[in-house]
Amino acid sequence: MKSTAWFSLLGFLWSVSANPLVGLLDPNCQVVRGECPNENVSFWLYSNSTRDNPILLNPLDLNPWDFQPSRPLKILIHGYTGYRDFAPNSFIRPVLLDNEDVNVISIDYGPLVRYPCYIQAVQNLPLVSQCLAQLINNLVDRAIVSNEQIHLIGFSLGGQVAGQTANYVKRKMKRITGLDPAKPLFILGPDSRRLDPGDADFVDIIHSDVFGRGVLRAAGHVDFYPNFGAQQPGCMEENMQDPGSCNHERAPRFYAESINSTVGFWGRQCSGWLVHLLGLCPTTGPQEKMGYHVSEDVRGSYFLKTASQAPYALGKLEDVDNRQTLAKFHLNIDHNEIDDDYEPQLLEAFLELDAVNVVVKMDEDDLDKQLDWIDREEEEPLSRNVF
Repeated sequence: MKSTAWFSLLGFLWSVSANPLVGLLDPNCQVVRGECPNENVSFWLYSNSTRDNPILLNPLDLNPWDFQPSRPLKILIHGYTGYRDFAPNSFIRPVLLDNEDVNVISIDYGPLVRYPCYIQAVQNLPLVSQCLAQLINNLVDRAIVSNEQIHLIGFSLGGQVAGQTANYVKRKMKRITGLDPAKPLFILGPDSRRLDPGDADFVDIIHSDVFGRGVLRAAGHVDFYPNFGAQQPGCMEENMQDPGSCNHERAPRFYAESINSTVGFWGRQCSGWLVHLLGLCPTTGPQEKMGYHVSEDVRGSYFLKTASQAPYALGKLEDVDNRQTLAKFHLNIDHNEIDDDYEPQLLEAFLELDAVNVVVKMDEDDLDKQLDWIDREEEEPLSRNVF
């Protein structure tokens, strides 16, 4: 166990920028308390006609004509150190607008997640989530967009923003996609703080940096693990100084490519990552497509390979009969049930907000505040939400 912990630690600390403890005592790192709408959280609407001149939305004064004709709405949520033109936006938004008849909202909460303020950024997420929920509630309440048309796509911390937003919306979200949801400070906390299957009717996850910035354990109705392991193919060559950043960013790259890929990212089901690591997953049987076009009926964990550079999709996996090998271990060929919820992590003492509340001088009640569903009357106006 010690060697595994050290492996996880060294992998995560490959670059100083990946260390959530950097900035812990930086006086410029602030936890923001405020109202929604908030000056630090903005929403930009893109369509094919406005892609070069997006519309800055006022959540309290929405113009229905900005959303005409009616289209599905994709909401892209960046992560730590990001902004509205940062991943996943820079990869996914252009492909969506080129290939799908959709509206896209890119949220920008960059001032709340600046480097090196990771711990404070995590504590700012409830405010971001509440402001996003306010926008969604107003869009749906005023019949500008139907709830069934809304799809949240969050990368890294943005995946956790999507999960926390579920605590504030009036109606359960239809779909949330988590692109390598952030790991540090989200391992041991309650589900209300992180993305989980209860946050939407369908939650699909792509894990690309499981021993570093992203979570390893299954977090959705369906979880895809491309190139499961410590390194994504090609990342050492692409970014020798910080391959973990490349690993992490592969999730939105894969998702963007999946929108219009002619061959697709196909994975095969296995009961979990440990069974896969031991080479005891079935190598025959049905396969499912990862990404934008995933079937919402799919459940479980799926593993696949990709190329080391774009185009990454390799199409369907080759069938290889390994039933004799599986029989030696008395494993079920379909699911290979071995339970294991181990999550590689940085120093456990610093992994949860409870461990740093004294250091950052936060009010304990605020720090441990539960993020539960908010019950509102349908007719209650959504004017200003105080967090």
